Amino acid sequence: MSLKAISQNDIQNSLLDYLEHGGRPGVKLGFESLNEFYSHKAGGVTDWTGFPASGKTYFALEIAMGLSEKYGTRHGLYVPDLGSDNEVLQKLVKMKTGKDFSNKYQNKIESHELIKVLPWIMHHFVIFKKSDIKGGVTPLNFWETICSYKDDAGIVNTGIADSWKNFKHIYSGREDSYLDEVLSIRNEMAESYQKHFHTIAHAVKTELNDHQKGSGKRRVPNAWDIKGGGSWFANGKTIITADWPDKTDNFINLHIGKVKPEDVGVIGSVIGLICLDVKRGRYYEFVDGKKCYAFDFENVVKINFNDERQDYKSEIFL
Repeated sequence: MSLKAISQNDIQNSLLDYLEHGGRPGVKLGFESLNEFYSHKAGGVTDWTGFPASGKTYFALEIAMGLSEKYGTRHGLYVPDLGSDNEVLQKLVKMKTGKDFSNKYQNKIESHELIKVLPWIMHHFVIFKKSDIKGGVTPLNFWETICSYKDDAGIVNTGIADSWKNFKHIYSGREDSYLDEVLSIRNEMAESYQKHFHTIAHAVKTELNDHQKGSGKRRVPNAWDIKGGGSWFANGKTIITADWPDKTDNFINLHIGKVKPEDVGVIGSVIGLICLDVKRGRYYEFVDGKKCYAFDFENVVKINFNDERQDYKSEIFL
């Protein structure tokens, strides 16, 4: 691999733009409580971590669905951890329509409704699978596919992988050295091709929480606890931990442990404010007493900006 020096012509216009406008934040993601902490930007990378069944994949898909509904964003998915092709599409259809493939919640989708919504789903979510079930897909295979993919409708804007463990990793020697190399390539590809890569990466089992001795609860993992060690933190851009602390309700806590570049958000946490509506398959929050799904908060007329946010944790959707 060779290096080349940048020229003034390469960089001048972007520097002048930055001088005039400053760093441009990413687009909003549909939740007022999240706006301060996280936005979505082409050329970026988001790593989602947490314990199994903590909501990390489902909330990443919530973000993707909101981007598609609001901005028309198209996503490339390689998500074997999520299930079969049918299972993945069932989840996406439910998120879009609020209707299920079973009648558990008395909201079973009708065949004509499925036929109507499926083209929208297939347009905005391009699902990739192995061409050879005996073969392996490396991270580089996936990123190259996302960067080069084009169909009659155009390109895809993001790539979502669930999860890191499902890739074929080819290296000899130390895992941290491999991660340093491959994750830095990912970052450069995202920036060069103006894609946004989302990666679901499981966390290691953390120690028992000293503040809750006897509870069996473990410390919420952070950006340093992704399996593979500190290379994730060193090479990551935005790293978010999803935590489902109380299995008796459906609130998800989001801990933003690293943000880069700084104009896309800030380090911090959203705790007890975003909840999963299990029947509808979408997350919501309360804004000035109104239940708001993705981007609904933009339609809320605020009367008093100084009111304290009420605690609505007692309202649970089951």
